[in-house]
Amino acid sequence: MKAITSPLIFALLAAPLAAQTQADTDKRIADLEKQVAKLSKVETKKDDAKDGGFSVKFGGRFHLDSTYFSGNENRLTNGTFMRRARISFKVGLGKDWVGEGDVDFAEAAVNIKDLWVGYQGFKNSLIQVGQFKQPFGMDTLGSSNATWLMERSYSDVWALDRHVGIGYQTWGERWQAKVGFFGQAINDTTDEQSAADENVDSTGLLKTYKISGDHGYGYAARFSVAPILISETKAMHLGVAAVKRTPNASAPGVYAVDFSGRPEQNKVCKEKFLNAAVTNVDNWMQTGIEFAGVWKAFSWQSEYQQTKVNRRGTQMQKWNGTALVATSAAEQLASTVDHKFSTYYGQVSWIIGGQRTYEASEGLFGKVVPSKNGAWEVVLRYSKMDQNDLTDVDPVKGGVASNTTLGLTYYLNKGVRFMLNYTMVDNGENAMANKAYSPTGVKLVNDDFNIISMRVQVNF
Repeated sequence: MKAITSPLIFALLAAPLAAQTQADTDKRIADLEKQVAKLSKVETKKDDAKDGGFSVKFGGRFHLDSTYFSGNENRLTNGTFMRRARISFKVGLGKDWVGEGDVDFAEAAVNIKDLWVGYQGFKNSLIQVGQFKQPFGMDTLGSSNATWLMERSYSDVWALDRHVGIGYQTWGERWQAKVGFFGQAINDTTDEQSAADENVDSTGLLKTYKISGDHGYGYAARFSVAPILISETKAMHLGVAAVKRTPNASAPGVYAVDFSGRPEQNKVCKEKFLNAAVTNVDNWMQTGIEFAGVWKAFSWQSEYQQTKVNRRGTQMQKWNGTALVATSAAEQLASTVDHKFSTYYGQVSWIIGGQRTYEASEGLFGKVVPSKNGAWEVVLRYSKMDQNDLTDVDPVKGGVASNTTLGLTYYLNKGVRFMLNYTMVDNGENAMANKAYSPTGVKLVNDDFNIISMRVQVNF
């Protein structure tokens, strides 16, 4: 199925701006809830002081998914998958110190997510050290417990997510700003990354080497403001963000960056249809803009992001899988060409029997709060990613793909929800799966298909 154009969706995003404001019962209730919350925090601090200022809170989540493909030409796996299985903790370490940890046990492996300590002794500020999310991408920064659909948009394909670093965040009543300096993720520096293996990575290089070179590093910053903020349930959000980063340590002379990604579905089938990969990279720069908001039962969120890959200059040697060898004249010319890629999405939501809230101090939405009888939510999203950069020299044919997703969610209470998603995937000419997934042994062009996904989610 061909892509549905996005103007209608973005027109819908602006609809609530025409709504009139008034002091209604909902706002009075929200204000009372805030006052109660503040009083509760004061009492909690008093209790913590009696215990020397130490406190700990444990939590967890599991997301159990089932996914079914239809209309596909490639052999894509249907099945059930434990998308997330996490245990987390938050600690207070004295008057002004806090910490957080989050470990995922899905896929029968231990994966450290968040693990940081922070200082909040300055007014409306937090300094973090450890592993945490880099401030880029509204869709990526939101909690997986609060995603509007089962999977995030295509923008999450190239999101840098969590890395080890240091960050500073400050906020006011209507705005927030965060900056940070980051190295590699914890998982990027484990022994398995430096040990030789027999697999082929996305750049086509055999990983029969020990990692060499310095670790990748970079900077990230994000600023958001709520020009309209009547309450947590009536607000409009604007945001900008930027990231600059160098490649992770890899084989000698490779300096690679890989933006490959799957359609917006879980890992039941791990095949990727978008496959842009560039070597001889000096750094890459990502920029993004955000437009979102909530107006009682209606909410919307959208982003546009662009990535520019800057090359190191003429590449005189390349890695052939076992050693560095001289490059040809054509390869030397191609190695100097920079590249650009982009993505955008827009999503709208309508909730019956509950409410989504906006947190200006984070520049993010919180979880949906259902009524005592539960809540229903309907979501529509259009998402597109362009990983083609067809330059005359060294063209990158990573593919163009778009997804249109309709979602229905039932919230039993704050900790349990049931999700049903229907996604129509439109893959362009260069968005192709590996030939191993093809029944003919040859890569298939324009393999469009549909995905039905279901989730049982519990968090506490």
